[in-house]
Amino acid sequence: MSKPNSQQNNSKNNNSNLTAQSDKKNILIAGGGISGLTAAFELSEDPSLDITIVESGASCGGKMIGYFNTDKQRFEEHSIRALSSTYFSLFNIFDRAGLLHMLTPVDDYQFYQSGDGSFNYGNKDDVNKDDARAEKGKRVAIDRRAAIDLQTIESMIDTFDLNKKDMLQLVQRIVHHVNASDEERAEMAFKKVGDLIGIEDFDTRTKQFITNWFGILTGARMHSKAVDIMDSFVLMFLPMTEAPILPAGATSKSYCFNRPTSEVLETLVAILKSRGVTIITQARVLNMHRQDNGKLSVDISRTNISCTNDNESNADEYDNLQQHFDAAVMALPHEVLWKIGLLPQVKKPFNDEWSFGTQYPLTQMPDAFKPFLGKSYNLCFDAPWNIVFQIQHRGGFWQDVEFPDSFDYNLSATCSSPFNKGALFGKRFMECTPSEAKEEILYQLGITDNKQRQAIAKGGIIDPINLRYVDDWQAYADIETAEMGIVQDNGKRWVNLAQIYVRNADDALIDTQTHWDNVVVAGEIVSVAGRWKIPTMEQAATSGKQAAQALFTYLGSEKQVSLETATLLHEGRYKYLDPLVMTLNKAANIL
Repeated sequence: MSKPNSQQNNSKNNNSNLTAQSDKKNILIAGGGISGLTAAFELSEDPSLDITIVESGASCGGKMIGYFNTDKQRFEEHSIRALSSTYFSLFNIFDRAGLLHMLTPVDDYQFYQSGDGSFNYGNKDDVNKDDARAEKGKRVAIDRRAAIDLQTIESMIDTFDLNKKDMLQLVQRIVHHVNASDEERAEMAFKKVGDLIGIEDFDTRTKQFITNWFGILTGARMHSKAVDIMDSFVLMFLPMTEAPILPAGATSKSYCFNRPTSEVLETLVAILKSRGVTIITQARVLNMHRQDNGKLSVDISRTNISCTNDNESNADEYDNLQQHFDAAVMALPHEVLWKIGLLPQVKKPFNDEWSFGTQYPLTQMPDAFKPFLGKSYNLCFDAPWNIVFQIQHRGGFWQDVEFPDSFDYNLSATCSSPFNKGALFGKRFMECTPSEAKEEILYQLGITDNKQRQAIAKGGIIDPINLRYVDDWQAYADIETAEMGIVQDNGKRWVNLAQIYVRNADDALIDTQTHWDNVVVAGEIVSVAGRWKIPTMEQAATSGKQAAQALFTYLGSEKQVSLETATLLHEGRYKYLDPLVMTLNKAANIL
């Protein structure tokens, strides 16, 4: 464990002498993910606040953690990250923190079909090799430097053999959603998106394509809140206002990190420390009590939750941790908030879904992946596990990253629907051993040669950030956020320490405020400002900004946090388009 530097020691000393500084307000931020870091960045603009971040892991960043492991000479990431130009909150923070150069504009998305027949969701022996679906390498490039046009949609329909009537119905629902009243939107907050678009009436092929699209781009499912997911389609298809300041280069609808995400996080954390923010890792908030004077008494303890990347100070090094605060931002997983009692309107913790990244170091590029060299974001639409992948290479998209001499390429794949049965072994991810899972991912991406696939899989690693494959899984039983797979024949099981929250139709809407005016909530579960929303890092960052503004208001500060969000351009035009599309859809049904 690294020792604290001088800045950290100063923070420690300041923290232990808080009682002598009556002019400073002590602020707790519980959780060092993107929402907690965003709240800390905003609050640290006020020098009259003494801010302490308590993070359970060994480093801040949450699901954004990703780095190069120098000991094992490999990249280790949780997930690939793409940011939309409509992400006002994140780009605002990145700009003010001087991080925009760590993002590169995306030329296009490659919508990709591997051709292994996994659309059937079954065993590979069920595939008709003469079927057109077995054709390899079907691809359509979606230009992210311009709005999606009709020709692109037609190309997708033809290439992937989609049902035109079903796609027209989807367009109708999107346009109708644009014109929805506030009352209709409120109703859609508790409707399933699958019901709203009538997905069960789609043919099998088109249904699967659309379902995968939801899963890959938004981490959403057909049981997600209709209003959120229809919003994401509006953001994807229609012209929206973009963040006032974007990264350098040709303007794109999408941007990707051009380096492991922990490099971005470490820079942000360093800025917070330079502002005097105390960051304590491997410590958990167990409970919170409000005293008669309004002060918060917080129970904090050490935790053994480990994270491979160790760049923060351990709780052991802070023997005088301040446990009384004037106000708090609770940027914790909803299971913890529920246990503490800050979500009384929630009857039980929400349902989450697993998402994980897998890295494969490569010495040479397989033929199946050569079309994707230099591309930053590729979406495999016939992969049962819903796979986004990226090929990083020396001098390529990760141009500022020094690759090890042992390999020139790295295949990074993120899976967001591991509950489906795979196409190679016919198993869900939780039923696979690590070696099987690594092969399964490669097979779904089109690596069908056994020898080649096994050679690549041998050097791969499955999400060392948040996933464990262990036989001592009992040790994780008391961690609220840990979720386990089935016990396999060898006695081992997968343990997931950080699931992705999916906003289900029956989930309660969570506001920033709690029953205590000096305690606010942040994180991916929080409903955020703005008409058009997407459940991603942007929502988490916006919630952090909202929480900071709420505390500024509570403390009587005049500081204002920018909560600007994307809006639809030329909104009036869609009122005329709505009846036209509805008429076309009716005509298609008659035909």
